[in-house]
Amino acid sequence: MMRKQCPWCSEAIGLNQLGRRPALPKPKWFQFSRNVLVCPYCAGAVKLGGQSKWFLLLLLPSFISLLSELITGHALLDSENLRWVGWALFAAGFSGAYLFGQFEKVENL
Repeated sequence: MMRKQCPWCSEAIGLNQLGRRPALPKPKWFQFSRNVLVCPYCAGAVKLGGQSKWFLLLLLPSFISLLSELITGHALLDSENLRWVGWALFAAGFSGAYLFGQFEKVENL
């Protein structure tokens, strides 16, 4: 899937190879998991890069339009005939999140 290298040992790692281990610090109130992803080669904690998360904001208009259509029966992007803009933002957000997704070291774990 994603051909990235481990930040410590420079071996290729992917999401399906990553293991899990309990995190040492107590999670904050907004965190759901007490586990961290671990590189299979060097056993260091890794996470997805921060740049890819910002591209997910481009998915928000399509998601809000879909949610409003499910709740009220009226799509927000259909009112201005902007459905193609929503699909373009959706494609740009998904592809940007995939392309800029890279693994980073997790400090203090």
